[in-house]
Amino acid sequence: MAHIGATGRIAEESTEHAMLQAIGALLHVTLEPRTLILAGNLRVEVEGIDQAESVLVQLVTNMGPPKSAHRNGALADMFKLVWLRGVLPTRPRLVMCLSEPQSRFFTPATWPSTAAQDMHIDVYVYRADGSLELLSP
Repeated sequence: MAHIGATGRIAEESTEHAMLQAIGALLHVTLEPRTLILAGNLRVEVEGIDQAESVLVQLVTNMGPPKSAHRNGALADMFKLVWLRGVLPTRPRLVMCLSEPQSRFFTPATWPSTAAQDMHIDVYVYRADGSLELLSP
């Protein structure tokens, strides 16, 4: 099984890889997982980043019935993205890509959706047919 990116964490045959490919095509960048090494030798894994470090992507791929633990994981990913934007000199665009079941936590009437908008995080849902839908601009 081949893996992409410097972390070797995402298999080419996986939903995660398909999500990264779809977001990359939409944004006209090539995305790969990478471990960033920050000041103080702090290591942080990101699920998608382009060569210029202008786009950061976190994926929420949990399938099956959505649970509060999945929502909490997505919120932790949002927090990580915002923090990384503050410490990286490139001030990257932030993107969350959710599997369809997890998108219910980011409907317009939910606080995570409003928080993502306020923090300038683009939230996309990855549909079963491979299409993307922007949930929050």
